[in-house]
Amino acid sequence: MTAGAESNEKRALHICALLPEAETALSTLQCAVAAGQGFDTEICAAHVGFNAHHAFVDAEELEVQQLRELYEGPPEVRAARVKVVVDSFRESAPAAPPIAWRDDEGDVEANVALDAARADLIVVSRPVHLDAADAFHAALFGGQRLVLVAPRDVIDGERVIGRHIVIGWKPGAPVETAARAALPWLKKAERITVLWGAKPGAGFYEPSARDFFERLGLNVEILHLSRSAGSVGHDLLNEAERLGGDCLLIGAFTHGAWWETLFGGVTRDVLAEARIPVFTMRAR
Repeated sequence: MTAGAESNEKRALHICALLPEAETALSTLQCAVAAGQGFDTEICAAHVGFNAHHAFVDAEELEVQQLRELYEGPPEVRAARVKVVVDSFRESAPAAPPIAWRDDEGDVEANVALDAARADLIVVSRPVHLDAADAFHAALFGGQRLVLVAPRDVIDGERVIGRHIVIGWKPGAPVETAARAALPWLKKAERITVLWGAKPGAGFYEPSARDFFERLGLNVEILHLSRSAGSVGHDLLNEAERLGGDCLLIGAFTHGAWWETLFGGVTRDVLAEARIPVFTMRAR
């Protein structure tokens, strides 16, 4: 066991649920609570929203924000909508760990960095509005923390995360970094399935996967991912769901954000289409 994993098991696990918008707040809270099951958990529900009064902006950005308020309302109204969701969730889930509320207005990227510094896990949903897109990007690229990306859709009943973890494997720092950061969840999982699907001529990825997870002391099943004519990310998601995985773990953005945005990639495709929560972390 690594020193970091041992530390996580001896002290409270700090989970920060980033809530930049009301539309995805409930699914994010559901995933934060599910990720904390089985641990001594502290959850912070942090509303992050841009507020020109607490950030340095130029005239052009100020005009964009003023136009935005016509459609989404002013910052205090957006924060109040999120707070309603948090209060309602607290009442509907009395068995959940205590959930502290924090309203972080100002520069979204800076506030996400501060929230990440206090947390062991950041939970954020796929974005709908502008603040959410900024928070999502900041969590993935600036937080230097394990991130759990929540689906937008809520579920009826209690969500389960970490009972059966599916891992998309390609040898290298991205997935190894994410796996090490997720070690507390991997050690607690009842089942871990590792899927690999190398490009033609790239050789087999199974030996590297077996060696890595043996060194972590984890018992895993390793399966070859059958490829379709579509993207690897799409195939990975379909197989994870077929196997009954309740979450997926992948490395993040091997080629960098702009490359993935322009040309596509496994990370982008998975995060865009996933109907189950996704653990990921960008390698330093």
